[in-house]
Amino acid sequence: MFTNKIYDCQFMINNFVQRIFLIFFMIAFYSCEKNHGKIFNQNDIWIKNGSIVDGTGSRMFFSDIVINGDSISYIGKVSKDINAKKIIDAKGMLVSPGFIDSHSHGNPFKTPLFENFTSMGVTTITLGQDGTSPSVDPYSKWASQIEDLRLGPNIASLVGHGSLRMRSGIGYKTKPTDNEIKKIKSLLRDDLSSGAFGMSTGLEYVPGRYAQQSELNALAKTVGEFNGVIMSHMRTENNSTMELDLQELFGQGDHSNVHISHIKVVYGKGIERANEILNYMKEKRQSSMFSVTADIYPYLASYTTIGILFPEYALPPNNYSNVLKNRRSDLLSYVYNKVIIRNGPEATLFGTAPYKGLTLKEVSDSLNRPFQEIIVDIIGPNGAGAAYFTMDKDLQYQLMKDENIAISSDGSPTMYHPRGYGSFAKIIEQFVLKENIFSIEEAVRKMTSLPASLLGIQKRGKILVGYKADILIFDPIKIKSNATFSNPHLLASGFDNIIINGKTEIGSGIFLRK
Repeated sequence: MFTNKIYDCQFMINNFVQRIFLIFFMIAFYSCEKNHGKIFNQNDIWIKNGSIVDGTGSRMFFSDIVINGDSISYIGKVSKDINAKKIIDAKGMLVSPGFIDSHSHGNPFKTPLFENFTSMGVTTITLGQDGTSPSVDPYSKWASQIEDLRLGPNIASLVGHGSLRMRSGIGYKTKPTDNEIKKIKSLLRDDLSSGAFGMSTGLEYVPGRYAQQSELNALAKTVGEFNGVIMSHMRTENNSTMELDLQELFGQGDHSNVHISHIKVVYGKGIERANEILNYMKEKRQSSMFSVTADIYPYLASYTTIGILFPEYALPPNNYSNVLKNRRSDLLSYVYNKVIIRNGPEATLFGTAPYKGLTLKEVSDSLNRPFQEIIVDIIGPNGAGAAYFTMDKDLQYQLMKDENIAISSDGSPTMYHPRGYGSFAKIIEQFVLKENIFSIEEAVRKMTSLPASLLGIQKRGKILVGYKADILIFDPIKIKSNATFSNPHLLASGFDNIIINGKTEIGSGIFLRK
């Protein structure tokens, strides 16, 4: 992929002398860069001598950038006489847009700075995922409260379908009344009017799993009215039902932009299977006036509640104590088979107390009890979160390469999974430098302009005059994803110069409205 790309060579070599030679070689082309924008008598920030990866996927170029206020005011060659309050010499470094995480989790009232995200170069996160958002009426009230916080990254938000169900009174019903559908659509419309970027669904979880196609389509029409996006944690994510899951989402795609959250194929294997799914998405994209996209994180283990191991009859609104009393034998058999098909008890790693950091097999061995009894009798469907090692490398990597699939983290400050601390750094460290899966330009595009586009975030995700100054300045060789499954809360390193909304100070993020 790097063949015949002059500038990409910088990322295949570690020799210091060779890297310096490359910088001087790039300077020879300095005059080719187009100057545009405006330089003022007094400017806020001047980034000089940088190698610009602009977020579009185009080849990097050598240039200066001038920032005034919260925006980029000039890109091109700058006289050394320029007046600037702050000068950043980016010689030997890349300058790119800040990364945009299209699938994030967290509570801004508890961790407003979100250092786990900013330390890996993320300048905008997207909350309200998997069907869950704050159950505050109206949404605008919650949004206003967020605006009063000192935020690390910018925050965009979706409206959770499951939360809408609870707010509207539908709850766990499978067949809402016409009046209830009118109510949930009205709530959704109000929230979208207040700036939400779309609606998320969590169809593997309660109460979203009780929704039928007609309800989802009705809500999709409302989202489509606002040119929003439906981001879906699909109903199963299993290999055997993948096409059915996609059909359900694509039904909504007749009315709105649709997006597959953290795309994966549990139990699926191989490049050929990945291509089947990508072709299915492509066919829908070509036949629709709306977009069809997805995001993916660069790890082969998922993380979610232990409830996904339980049958529907053991989940709310059913009383678990009664289920345990009357159907324990059925439950044990179901959970046993579910765990076995998901690569066995050694492939489930607990991320919450009291078994945090232990696999289900280790807990079973230590307590000298069958693993299914640990799940059914001790933990229960709401008693733990865990990482599940159920994905195939070849399949997931092939999905990741697709031009319509963005990079995300699906992480949070507290989740016991390295993706919330390492995803974006890992893309550069491993997938660009070590494995040469992406060029640096394509990797940056998948972390900047692509997520901005699919979310509908304006004036962010590219290095362009007039765009907001969310900018990273970094040496790619110094980027390290330090988090591991045994120590998942280690901050990434190497992103030492981060500008958010034209400011270098920590806490410069804002709440975004569509």
